[in-house]
Amino acid sequence: MHHGAGAGSTDDDWRHLIEAVEEFGQGFTVFDRDLRLVLCNRRFLELLDFPADFSRRGTDFATFMRYNVDRGEYGPGDGAALVAERVAQARRFEPHCFERTRPGGVVIQVRGAPLPSGGFVTIYADVTGQRQAEEALQRRTEYLRSVIDNLPQGISVFDENLRLKFWNANLLDVLGLPEESVYPDVPFDDLIMIPALRGEYGPGDPAAHVRARRELAMQFLPHRFERSRPTGRAHLVEGRPMRLGDSLIGFVTTYTDITDRISIEHEVRRKNDVLQTVFDNIPGGISLFDKDLRLVAYNAEFKRLLDFPDELFEDGGTTMADLFRFNARRGEYGTVDVEEHVKGMLERASLRLPHKFERARPNGLVLEIRGMPLPDGGFVSIYTDVTERKAAEEEINRLARFDSLTGLANRHSLESRLEQSLADSRRHETRLAVLFLDLDRFKSVNDTLGHAVGDELLIEVSRRLQSCVRESDIVARLGGDEFVVVVSDFGDPADVVVILDKIIAQVGAPVVVGPHRLTTSTSIGIGVFPDDGGDRATLMKNADVAMYHAKTAGRGRYRFFDETMNTSVRRRLDFETALRGALDRDEFVLHYQPQMDLGTGAVVGVEALIRWNRPGEGLMLPAAFISMADELDLMDPIGAWVMTRAMRTLAHWQSVTGGPIRLAINVGASQIRPRTLAGLVRAGLAASALAPGLLTLEVAEQAAMADPEAVLAVMAEIRSMGVALAMDDFGTGPTSLRHLKQFPLSYLKLDRSLTADMDGGPGAAALCAAATALAHSLGWTVIAEGVETPIQLDCLRRMACDGAQGYHLSHPLPESAALSFILDRSGLSAAPASR
Repeated sequence: MHHGAGAGSTDDDWRHLIEAVEEFGQGFTVFDRDLRLVLCNRRFLELLDFPADFSRRGTDFATFMRYNVDRGEYGPGDGAALVAERVAQARRFEPHCFERTRPGGVVIQVRGAPLPSGGFVTIYADVTGQRQAEEALQRRTEYLRSVIDNLPQGISVFDENLRLKFWNANLLDVLGLPEESVYPDVPFDDLIMIPALRGEYGPGDPAAHVRARRELAMQFLPHRFERSRPTGRAHLVEGRPMRLGDSLIGFVTTYTDITDRISIEHEVRRKNDVLQTVFDNIPGGISLFDKDLRLVAYNAEFKRLLDFPDELFEDGGTTMADLFRFNARRGEYGTVDVEEHVKGMLERASLRLPHKFERARPNGLVLEIRGMPLPDGGFVSIYTDVTERKAAEEEINRLARFDSLTGLANRHSLESRLEQSLADSRRHETRLAVLFLDLDRFKSVNDTLGHAVGDELLIEVSRRLQSCVRESDIVARLGGDEFVVVVSDFGDPADVVVILDKIIAQVGAPVVVGPHRLTTSTSIGIGVFPDDGGDRATLMKNADVAMYHAKTAGRGRYRFFDETMNTSVRRRLDFETALRGALDRDEFVLHYQPQMDLGTGAVVGVEALIRWNRPGEGLMLPAAFISMADELDLMDPIGAWVMTRAMRTLAHWQSVTGGPIRLAINVGASQIRPRTLAGLVRAGLAASALAPGLLTLEVAEQAAMADPEAVLAVMAEIRSMGVALAMDDFGTGPTSLRHLKQFPLSYLKLDRSLTADMDGGPGAAALCAAATALAHSLGWTVIAEGVETPIQLDCLRRMACDGAQGYHLSHPLPESAALSFILDRSGLSAAPASR
């Protein structure tokens, strides 16, 4: 994504909004009302071949046009006039859609639309392939016409009224028709009369012959017969009715000269026998199907590899459907609905697409199946037994990824899997520990008892290491007596200590190898992501260094890379203990941040914000303890306390102020569960007697999009109680428009990162305006968070934002101070109406 320097966090905010509205990889630009670039993406620069520095915010529209004129994109003419003409067109700010072929032959489709706030957005799509496909279709049509005209058969197509609609050149030769007698819409009777007058249908009245054939034709029945002409040539006449849906639209007839066929049928049969002999001796199965997917040829190896019985081929009319059905019934494709599965396979086969795939049969045989369409519409398939080859490939692959002695992951596999685990930890913001181990005094075992005993010891140690960790963790052997264990996604550093103690105990237990009772130990060094390194190489190095210190400390020990983690473990345990008892010790308090109606200036609501008054530490903001509370499964009791306390407070304020004040409460991702959240809300409403219509639950955008379907179900449950819903922190998550419009929201809260940048330029304001317009189009009220300056407040008013909160209006206040603030303000009876 490209935009001007200094945009700060607007870059991310803008990207999230674009992803929410446009989920495709086409080029796009946004120009403001002064025709200056607000933003563009890389695809736009690639499609139009513009320099990268053109992506700077504020680049004049005319600059792009002048660049194109200078390189001849618009042809000859006065450059200034060409630029002025296009700038004038752009200033109309009218919707437009056109295509332009660039000098290199690329065809670009340009679609533009004006924006409500001024300027316009334009989407650029490469449609070169589409246009080439259309041209190719035209060429294919002409090619097919040429093919049909060069077919040895004559072809005629009559419509439902028996008028000629299509024929090929060979029809005239086959039937001996004068050229002037064949033209579009010529009646069937007129054409049939010509051979009738020549006596080709035998003696008698020609008109009677014509009527008889017309009556047969009007039945539109499939027909097939042979007819000899006076010239001595014989023709096979085949006709089929044509239908469009349920409607009969005519019939098509082919006239094939079969004079020579009879004389060569015997020779064909002889050659077929020879061909079958060749087929049966080809190393591989072969099956040949005609255009109607009837089996016309196969060899013995085909039957053997697919294990088909002889009776399946006895009547000579075996079809592809018969073979599919036979396989489905004997469970070749697993547990399936036989007819539905056969139907699906036939639909794919009817596409006549080349294919190559492998299929493992229930008997363990692995077949490579290659299919190729034939020019006549048929299909040939070749079946090769690749069972041994696949087994060899799997063994080679296993040896490349696993240690041949222990079966553990080898160094190469470890590096690959560790990189993936680190990527997962970064994405989910979880911890990961790399444990670097080696066996103490292993060399003496090899030296005194031999490598065979040493190998058995390594195998047993490998088994014990695997028993100490989860299946999702990684155990690898680097070589010699060096091992690495990767523990991912652990909730607490103390969890790693438990694993370390278990490993030391397991490895230290005696190992019996033949007559030898061996006792060994292991030294372990630990590197923790992200504390001790953010990449694989650093973590491995630091864990190795820590292992060295463990060895020097006396063997059979473990050491973290430094003392930082040990200190943090103690600090974390103290923090957890204090947090677990905070609710019982009544250490939580609520502050309330007023929300103002931007139309009236009245305080219309407050957002309840929790604080932890930890002894010795003072007031702690939620960011310092909420994630820990979530990990400790404390969010439900804390959430219940917040709801009950806040609702009682608001109910009391209602009696004091006499006016409606809305209460907004944040709910975390872990609280959004069916029935659980609704139960908390019901309990709070019952305890406080607060009207449900005055309560709003705020769900963060990231939490809503983690599992949209599940969140939607919980939202529906809450809305059925009369409680309003708001999407909080909008602009920070990967919301898609499809999911967004499904949520039963009443409010959309713009994240403070969006409002914070409005002082910096029109881009951020345009972003907020676009989000506001989007919310209003969905009938939602918009509240901006983090309003800290008069400029921001004025911008929000101009873009018709409904409400605001932030330090410019009021800091979050303790209960009594918040009530005093509300009493000091006027307009308590008005609230921003939900759109």
